[in-house]
Amino acid sequence: MASSLCHSLVRHTKWGTFIEAEKRTLIKCDLLKLSIVSTEKKILRPFIRWAGGKQNLVSYLLSNLPPENCIAKYWEPFLGAGSLFFANGFKNAELSDVNEHLINAYKQIKKNPKSVYDRLLFHKRNFDKDYYYKIRESFNKHRSQNTIEQASRFIFLVHTSFNGIYRVNGKGEYNVPIGKMNPSLPTLEHLKQIASKLKTAKLNFKPYHNILSLVNQNDFIYLDPPYPKQDEKEPFQQFTIDKFSKKNQIELAEFANGLNDKGCDVMISNSNIPLIVELYRNWNIVEVPVIRYVSCKKQKIKLNELIIKNY
Repeated sequence: MASSLCHSLVRHTKWGTFIEAEKRTLIKCDLLKLSIVSTEKKILRPFIRWAGGKQNLVSYLLSNLPPENCIAKYWEPFLGAGSLFFANGFKNAELSDVNEHLINAYKQIKKNPKSVYDRLLFHKRNFDKDYYYKIRESFNKHRSQNTIEQASRFIFLVHTSFNGIYRVNGKGEYNVPIGKMNPSLPTLEHLKQIASKLKTAKLNFKPYHNILSLVNQNDFIYLDPPYPKQDEKEPFQQFTIDKFSKKNQIELAEFANGLNDKGCDVMISNSNIPLIVELYRNWNIVEVPVIRYVSCKKQKIKLNELIIKNY
C-alpha cells in the first residue's frame, strides 16, 4: 500500500490479519529504537502526580502513536495526569475523567492559571500538619463545588499527601494522611504552559463509555484505565468510590472493539496479566519494561506493561 495513505486505512488490513491468524503479536521493545522520539523535544510535564501516571512510559507511548497527520481528533477519556496529552502535538482534543475534582482543576488552570498559583502559594505559606488537615476538612466539606478554591485545595492536598496519592473512602471523602512537609508545587510558568496546551482542548466530567456515540472514523483514542494488580505488593489505590473490577476490564475491551468497528485508531495501556492478554488476543500487543514504586519505603520493582493497539 502506498506510504501516502493514512495509517487508519492500513489498520483495517492489519486488523483483518490479526483475526485470521487468531493469535496475538507480542513485541519486545528494543530500548535503542526509542531514539525515534527526539530527545531534543522538551516534553511538557503534568502539573500533578497521579497514581498510574504514564510519565515514565511516555516515550514508549509516543513511539507507538499513529501518524499525527492522519488523526482527525484525539480523545483521552481516562485523563488522570494527562502525560500523553501534554507530550503530544494534537490540537483537536477532548479530555475527560470520572474524577470531578481533577477535571475542575484542569478547567480552573485553563481559565486562570495565575489565580490558581496565588492560592497555592497561600496554602504553602500557611502549611503545617494542622493546616493540612484543615484544608482536607474544607475540601471534603465543599466537595460538591467546582470552584477555583476547591481546585487549589485539591492540587495542594495531592502534592502534600502521603505518597502523593488521591484516595477516597466509601462516602467519597478524601482520606489520605499528610506526607511531604516541603512540597514541590507547580510554578506559575508551568501552570501557564499547561493552560496554553489546554486552550483548544475540551474538558468533560463523564465516564469513558459516553464517548462511543461521539467518535468518528479516523479519530484516535488513548485508553489508560486503572490497572488490575500484577503483584500482591502493589498498593491499593481508590480513585473513586467504585473500584475498576474484572467485569469493568471486560466491558472496556468490548468498548474498545466498538471503537475499532467505527474505524477509530485505538491505543490502550494495561497490566501484563493473562486476563488482559486474552481480552486483546487479536490486537497488536507491545510489551514494555517499566519501574514501579511500591510501599512507603519507595521500593522499586521491574515489571512489563502492555501497549495494545488495533493498528
